Amino acid sequence: MVGSGKYGAQTSDTMDCNVYLLDCGDGEYALIDAGGGINPERIVGNIERIGIAADKINYLLLTHGHGDHAGGAAYFHTRFGMRVISSQDVSNWLANGELEKLSVPPAIRAGVYPEDYTIPSCPVARGVRENDKIEIGKVALMVLDTPGHAQGHVSYLLERDGRRLLFSGDSIFAGGKVVIQNTWDCVIPEYAATVAKLHWLRIDALFPGHGTFLLTEAWKHIEKAHVCFERLDVPPNL
Repeated sequence: MVGSGKYGAQTSDTMDCNVYLLDCGDGEYALIDAGGGINPERIVGNIERIGIAADKINYLLLTHGHGDHAGGAAYFHTRFGMRVISSQDVSNWLANGELEKLSVPPAIRAGVYPEDYTIPSCPVARGVRENDKIEIGKVALMVLDTPGHAQGHVSYLLERDGRRLLFSGDSIFAGGKVVIQNTWDCVIPEYAATVAKLHWLRIDALFPGHGTFLLTEAWKHIEKAHVCFERLDVPPNL
C-alpha cells in the first residue's frame, strides 16, 4: 500500500484512497487506484522509498471514477506514461472530463472536495467489463463488475496459491462496512447484488479502497454485509 488518506493509514494526502502497488513479475508493475490527485508526489515518494522507480510502473487500474480514486490518473499517465485501465463507463467519462458523471459537483457542495477541485481528463488505454482478464507480467487479474457504490465500479480478483485476493475499491470494507452516498450512481439494490456475488466467491484476502486490509478470512467480513442486505437492512457505513 503506497498511498492512503484520512480514512486509512494516512501515508499520503488526506483525500487519497488506499493505493496499492502490485509487483507482477518480469519487471512489470501496476498501481491499483490513483488517489485524489492532490500532492500525488507523496505517493511517488512512498513508491521510491521501497526501491521502485515510478517510471517502471506500466499500468494504472482504476476501480471507479470518484475523485479520491481517479483524480490522480492524469498525473500518473502524463508524468510516468502509465496505461490506464478502467470500466467501459469510467473510460468514457474520464477521457471526456464528465465531472457530473464522476459525481464531482455534489462532493464539492458537500465539502468533501475543495471548491476548486477537478478531475483532469485522461485517456484510458482499455475499458474492461465482467470476466475480462488483465495479464501483466506473470499476473492475471479477473475483472468483476461491482456496482452499487458507484456506476462503472469494478474490482480486481487475483487467484494465487489456491487463495482469492480481491482489490475491492469501495464495494466492501473490513468489518462488513460499505459506503452508501446520496449521489446519482449509488444504488442500494445493485450494492446488495454486488455483496452477494462477493460473498459467494469466498474471498481470502481483501484490499479495499479505504481502511485496513485483511490477509485471511476476508469472507467473514463480507458475510456480515451480505446478511444485513438479505434482511432488507443496510450494513454500517464507513
